[in-house]
Amino acid sequence: MYRRQAKKTVLITGAGEGFGKYLAHAFAHDGFNVVANAREKNLLPVLEKELSRINGVRSFMVEADIRNTSGIKKLKDAFLTEKVDVLINNAGINPELSTNSMVAELEDVENIFLTNTSAAIALCINAFEYFRTKGGGTIININSMAGLVGSNHEPLYAASKFGLRGFSESVKGEWIKHGVRMIDVHSGAIGTGMSAKRADLKSLIDPKELAEFIVGLCQTDSFFVREFNVQRTRK
Repeated sequence: MYRRQAKKTVLITGAGEGFGKYLAHAFAHDGFNVVANAREKNLLPVLEKELSRINGVRSFMVEADIRNTSGIKKLKDAFLTEKVDVLINNAGINPELSTNSMVAELEDVENIFLTNTSAAIALCINAFEYFRTKGGGTIININSMAGLVGSNHEPLYAASKFGLRGFSESVKGEWIKHGVRMIDVHSGAIGTGMSAKRADLKSLIDPKELAEFIVGLCQTDSFFVREFNVQRTRK
């Protein structure tokens, strides 16, 4: 059930498709204004049109590649201009999943860590610097079960998610003293995005249900959830 609260703004990376798009819709239906980021320009007009149908919600589209400095700066600027309250690090890649093999080229390895780890950490730091000046905020990292226990068929992806978790665990205890909450979501396979071509797609975690659950994590007052694990119930 959606719970409309005082107007806030969420910034979501990788929001043009997959789980990011479900997050954008869930937050918008709950009354949040949405700053949606995507690398592919053609994805944003579709999302913008969909969000425009939700009464009372304002959306702002940011085409930016978080793998480079100019892309990070665009999102950093959006924190200020759009008065962001929640950052969701959702953008991620997993070429091992699509090729069913470990990538071997240095450039491909670097791209995995640049997208899943370095860019996400850079956004966390920029968000923290902004949030602490405005009295608080929330950072949610869409991590993975692979970032908790590893995965023999996607070891580089797992390592990149371990890196993000390592950073998060190192700072979240200190950052909460400044009113900045950091939440790590360790989910099993979600029925969209990276898993869209799986034969068992319908048995995976429902992206809409998970997105709505994450919305609720931004609305607690006396506590915050540091991290949580999600395992599917369907067979």
